[in-house]
Amino acid sequence: MKDISVIVVGAGPAGIRTTCVDALAKVDASPRAMAYHPVAVKELDRVGVLDDCRKIGSAGRSLCWRNTKTKEEIAVIDRAPSKEFTYENLMIGQHLLAGIILEHLKHYDKASVRFSTKVTAIDQSSGQDVSLTVEDAEGSSSNLSADYCVAADGGRSTMRKLLDITFDGFTFEEQLVSTNIYFDFEKYGWKDGNFMVHPEHWALIGRINKDNLWRVSYGEKPGLTYEELKERLPWKFSEMFPGEKPPDYKLDQMSPYRLNQRCASTFRKGRVVLAGDAAHLCNPFGGLGLTGGILDAAAVSDSLIGIYEGKTSDTILDKYAEVRRGIFVNTVNPTSQANKLRLHDDDPETLGDRDPVLHKIRTATPEEMQRMRANDTLAVDMKQFFDCPEQANGSAVQTNGTTS
Repeated sequence: MKDISVIVVGAGPAGIRTTCVDALAKVDASPRAMAYHPVAVKELDRVGVLDDCRKIGSAGRSLCWRNTKTKEEIAVIDRAPSKEFTYENLMIGQHLLAGIILEHLKHYDKASVRFSTKVTAIDQSSGQDVSLTVEDAEGSSSNLSADYCVAADGGRSTMRKLLDITFDGFTFEEQLVSTNIYFDFEKYGWKDGNFMVHPEHWALIGRINKDNLWRVSYGEKPGLTYEELKERLPWKFSEMFPGEKPPDYKLDQMSPYRLNQRCASTFRKGRVVLAGDAAHLCNPFGGLGLTGGILDAAAVSDSLIGIYEGKTSDTILDKYAEVRRGIFVNTVNPTSQANKLRLHDDDPETLGDRDPVLHKIRTATPEEMQRMRANDTLAVDMKQFFDCPEQANGSAVQTNGTTS
């Protein structure tokens, strides 16, 4: 085996000496992504954290598109696991998953995590390693070096900027307001996931955990301040929620965001590869961004492990960059845009018949429904690209991955 080391910026592979550095002082607990497609849940199982995730999160049993005005269902997709694909749609806050992973990392003596550590410079001039200049909370600088580095430091990625990699795409005009609230949607027979369709009051309402905590993420007019958004929130909820007016809810958290559709021009530069939001951004409607980030992590980890075990050269990282970027550009980006635009359709009453995806859901056979649920074209098994097949132990070629 080749002795290699890896630095992960922002958030490591088994058996490899790995240092994770994060500019924040602790895990960000603001309302962020929470939905994991079954194909990503499979990866959580593969790395041994799924049982702990299930103790905290919940399984999304069904998903519907709902007319915000009438509250009636437009289309419903069953998300229950099947014999063919046994994993559920998992609902758990991104920060909760991060906490679980941190606990598991304590059992690996080759892995370490450094919070309050900001990257300020990258040097790859030796051609043999990558060296990072980092700064701690007190402003003291030091250097970290490794054979490879994974830049997973979010949509505003410092690493991507230091590497001078462009982040191409656009930002939607509307704002997104993401909230965590307590409200008894189950009392009204609502599904675990509800896409609310309306020209103005469009949203996603989804269960977060077993304690009746729900995520309500909704579109808002551009240019509003935080105070203005908070002042309008009770009215927005009254328009979207079932039951008596005003609705009796408890607000737990609220954060405004911008909606981006962007992709790095390359996912590799030298000995640094990009993953997750540092590599690509899409709006959250459909859970494709978070799922894509998990699948990036799986693919780059398998690639690095392949290098470590002598089953492939580091050209596998070029293939990682090519394949994962292609999946985002050709599948995730157009699908996620369609997911958002569908929600503020001008005529929710007829959307179920006019929209090809919703029409397909309404007419799907059980087998077709399972294929849509699996979303398995989003993933790829990097072992099929290893270039030392005599050492790959006969690894089967299998590409996992998605749907509409």
